[in-house]
Amino acid sequence: MEKRVIFWVHGGISRKEVVGFEYRGEELTQIILPKAIEEYLSKRGEQVDLITFVPHSIYTKDAQKELEEMEKEMKNVERISLPSIGKFAVVKNIAYIFNGSYGYVRFWVFINLLKRYLKNEYSIFYFDISQGLNIYMDAFKEAFRSLVVFDKLREFPEGKIKVYILYSDPILGGVENARIYDDIELKVKAFFDSPINRPDREFANRHSLDADIKRVLTNFYRTFRAIKYNAPGLVLTFGYDKADRIAGITEKLLEKYINQHNPGEFWEAKRVYEYNLPEKPEEKTSIFLALALYENMTKVLEGEGIPPESKREFTTQDLLKFLNVYKRYELRVNADMLEKDIKRYEEVRAPEHWTLAGYVVNRNNFKPKQLEDLRRDPNAKRNFFAHSGLENNMVMVRRADDGQIVFKYTEESHSLIESFLYD
Repeated sequence: MEKRVIFWVHGGISRKEVVGFEYRGEELTQIILPKAIEEYLSKRGEQVDLITFVPHSIYTKDAQKELEEMEKEMKNVERISLPSIGKFAVVKNIAYIFNGSYGYVRFWVFINLLKRYLKNEYSIFYFDISQGLNIYMDAFKEAFRSLVVFDKLREFPEGKIKVYILYSDPILGGVENARIYDDIELKVKAFFDSPINRPDREFANRHSLDADIKRVLTNFYRTFRAIKYNAPGLVLTFGYDKADRIAGITEKLLEKYINQHNPGEFWEAKRVYEYNLPEKPEEKTSIFLALALYENMTKVLEGEGIPPESKREFTTQDLLKFLNVYKRYELRVNADMLEKDIKRYEEVRAPEHWTLAGYVVNRNNFKPKQLEDLRRDPNAKRNFFAHSGLENNMVMVRRADDGQIVFKYTEESHSLIESFLYD
């Protein structure tokens, strides 16, 4: 049985009355829409969990009364504090000031959604848009959009969860049996592209990334670009992280940000709320999206028999395994180019001893370039990727005893290759 969960931004219930709802032909009397869905499903032996984000500003009118009503009317509902935005006057000369921001609200909702997603408990997510201020609703919807992107990148390209928007007819005075709608699925497209730019030192400092997290993101960026720009030998040469390590890093970073940016509980005596606002929250969200794509990539690579361990020597048979990787990510041009470059080596007679690639494929017409000359050559990077990473001056070639062609990158070229990948 598919397990469901409903999220919503709490709009307050201390001044609300029960409402007659209609859902799938059945009349239900409840104070809020999610409770009506819960009643409908429970009658059929189905379970749905209810989780609400409660803005601090909800409590500014009468905190005690609102808490009492939530305890009474929202039993079995998990409550998560939500930072608020703006100034809320209570009576003359008394006001609450909340220094939240749209980006903070959106990021805080996203990481809490992600926490529940990673527990792998739910296959169907609902989010109710019938409550809460517009600014929270928009941030709420965008947070769910990021969750769907995360899911699609991690399970590329389809995803494993479904997300539906819940809403009802406007609840106005005299309205009976407001209909509930759950027929709109939140759909997004995910592309094989990097959600982040190069994770350099400044990037790591900006997002408080420790050495382990930065290392995994650096490995992601290298592996992604090697696949995206058709240099499969680099994946084999430098290796990549296993899926379980990436999953562990994702959970580690998630817990770090939840602890770091938790808005805390509302305290009635506290008038000014100075939250720990996340720096560039959109970038922080993108880090999680990059980790999701990296986890998928490593599963695809291992599924094709491409080991995660560093392999300083590799063969044409190793390179051929990337054709299915390219097919998975719809990199048809890469597949055509790689097949062409492999064929180029299969048509020549490679010597049994290590020889610079240019001498093998171009024979007497090859004039080798020194590494420093390549660094200054504006065409070197283009040539590198145009030939599947098998650049004539950087790769050594030999024929093994079993007839296979074996490659390896020259040790001195590694720094230049990394500059091609990271810059």
